[in-house]
Amino acid sequence: MLGVSKTSSLGPNQERWKRVRHVVLDMDGTIYLGGRLFAETLPFLATLEELGISWDFLTNNNSKSRADYVESLGLMGIVVKAEQVVISTDACVATLRGDFPEVRKIFVLGTSGMKKDLEDAGFEVVAEDGCDGVVVGYDTSLNYHHLCRAAYWIGQGKPYLATHPDLVCPTEMETILPDCGAICTLLEAATGRKPDRVSGKPNPAILETILDRRGLDAGEVMMVGDRIYTDMRMAREAGVLGVLTLTGEATREEFIDPASTPDLIINDLGELEALLRSSRSTPL
Repeated sequence: MLGVSKTSSLGPNQERWKRVRHVVLDMDGTIYLGGRLFAETLPFLATLEELGISWDFLTNNNSKSRADYVESLGLMGIVVKAEQVVISTDACVATLRGDFPEVRKIFVLGTSGMKKDLEDAGFEVVAEDGCDGVVVGYDTSLNYHHLCRAAYWIGQGKPYLATHPDLVCPTEMETILPDCGAICTLLEAATGRKPDRVSGKPNPAILETILDRRGLDAGEVMMVGDRIYTDMRMAREAGVLGVLTLTGEATREEFIDPASTPDLIINDLGELEALLRSSRSTPL
């Protein structure tokens, strides 16, 4: 693990840094926090474009649909194509198709945006009964009746998938936002069951789909995020460079399991921008 300041060099990994052709960015806690875009974000993206480095956004937060994210990013001044936004719902769809082909009707704990993405993928979202399986996401519209129905179907042994394991959603507000992992913990207490699959970060499959689509190998990709147990663990398992930013959940003092150790710790994207520029100007 390497901590940096604005004057840090690239250290022993200069050759690997020079190979970076694509950056995968987490969103909340990495490029913005809540509704506040970090001052370093737009200059960082401009530098990526200048250096010929492409990028995608990858988030576990599926409280919004892909279309919602494209719109909200646009309002922040970030123009992206829909295919540049990858959500944990996408990974869940791939898991359903690959591991549970019999599941077509699903009971969902999730927002209307998440349900729309599932319907656009060809699944029928049922309101009450007759489901083939249960999918739980970050449900900011959660109500007790829906929670009871999900618990019932899980207790009946239906296939049960969680879109991601995050316990809380980052926020600058004076509150705590329980996320998908916290909802699943409640359901486990009520039913005795953990999800059969957890599809989003840190599962490396969601990152590998980006590599396949882009025609990249792991040595050409960098993952930037603010969470150790999702972003950095996934980067480590996928074999890509992992850069931990301290603008979100993680702190420098936090214990880091060896399986989740980042290659670099930065204070913000401005530091990473300087390091990428240095990697392109420093001879080996």
